[in-house]
Amino acid sequence: MALLLLWITKTQIFVHSKILISEKGISFKLKSTSFLYRRNEFFSGWENVTSVTEMFDNHNGGYFYQIEFKDPDFVANFSPLKNHETEADRFFSELQYYQESYNIAHQLPISRKLNPSNGF
Repeated sequence: MALLLLWITKTQIFVHSKILISEKGISFKLKSTSFLYRRNEFFSGWENVTSVTEMFDNHNGGYFYQIEFKDPDFVANFSPLKNHETEADRFFSELQYYQESYNIAHQLPISRKLNPSNGF
């Protein structure tokens, strides 16, 4: 019974939310309260995002977007509203852009200094 309830809350219950993404991170706010979620607002910087994935939903026949966070350790699933596929594609592209930009910026060695070249 507990597994069935967990499956239902993870895959079948949808809560409308407002999502904002920027170079600082991602935030979302639930548009209505739900007994299933402890928080109704959440912000995370990109350093706290483990992965951003586009997934196909076999049950509903569309795509959804999965964002995995480090702290707190959880996965958020975002499904587009019906007839808003274009906005959903843009949303996923922006998610990928900001996450990749953060990852690239933080993989560069910080201690390396630029030295003037005598080649000019």
